[in-house]
Amino acid sequence: MIIMIDKYNQQKEEDKLREILSSTKINAPENLEHRIMRQIEAENELVPRNGTPIKESSNLLKEMGSIFGSMYAVLAVMIAGVYFLFGKEFLLTPQFVGAVILVASIFSLLWLISRLDSHLREKKRIR
Repeated sequence: MIIMIDKYNQQKEEDKLREILSSTKINAPENLEHRIMRQIEAENELVPRNGTPIKESSNLLKEMGSIFGSMYAVLAVMIAGVYFLFGKEFLLTPQFVGAVILVASIFSLLWLISRLDSHLREKKRIR
């Protein structure tokens, strides 16, 4: 009998607690579902599609041609300038050969950086 009274009292306390909690419950606005759906649709529009990836228009040969073509143009201007200013003998001096190697190294480094950049962009796009 005591057990039943304890259960009854416990049940009454739970009912009171439920009543208190239900009175403080905040109801969601009527348009909440509509706002959530709009948010989901907006986020889906921002996510890239998994369709066919867009290939970069530049390719290796075109890039090499532009960079090394510019290098040969700079070297041709250097050679022509040195030939007309200092003569044929200066073309074989260590100073001029060093300048040619420096120019070739700079353009090769520029090409290496551009290839590395293309590789990293491709790797980032795949992820």
